[in-house]
Amino acid sequence: TSGQITGDFTPDEARDLARILRAGSLPVPVQIEEERTVGPTLGDDSIRKGFISFVIGGVAVLVFMVFYYKKAGLIANLALVANILMIAGGLAMFGATLTLPGIAGIILTVGMAVDANVIINERIREELRVGKTPRTAVESGYDKALSAVLDANITTAIASLVLYQFGTGPIRGFAVTLLIGLISSVFTAVIGTRLIYDLILQRNRDLKTLSI
Repeated sequence: TSGQITGDFTPDEARDLARILRAGSLPVPVQIEEERTVGPTLGDDSIRKGFISFVIGGVAVLVFMVFYYKKAGLIANLALVANILMIAGGLAMFGATLTLPGIAGIILTVGMAVDANVIINERIREELRVGKTPRTAVESGYDKALSAVLDANITTAIASLVLYQFGTGPIRGFAVTLLIGLISSVFTAVIGTRLIYDLILQRNRDLKTLSI
């Protein structure tokens, strides 16, 4: 085969181009003189600080729940710890990497889990104030709090699905973490704590009131 290159070349430029084309690639091996691996120190530092903030905030929330709701706060704290463990398990199952958006998603879901427990405890308190027995107060409290808890989590879940569908990279990571956290939050707050209350009431049938 043959080809022709056209253009406005001077004789010297044409000869130089011809020599380059005839020479082709030079048989010179590439030797690596030095190789370094540079870690994302800035990102690591940000993640570390974010994790520390999460731990400090989490401890503060646990202390507040016990101080304000007494034994009911302990039940809520057990649910919060279980919630965090379930989120970590879900992220590990999907092979997700912990990033700053992921930490933000965890913090948001923990906040929503706390909100769900607060709503439930306040409803139980209201039922106890009108003179209902502990078992009736727990049943009525959960029934009245269920719609508010589900509404808040469902609307947030819809937003997380939209973020996942139209987002990229870190935004998708935030959406996945948020969605996993919402599922575990609803499970631990609505089902997990209810099972604990049922167990307490079953073992203490003569219980006159609840520490809440």
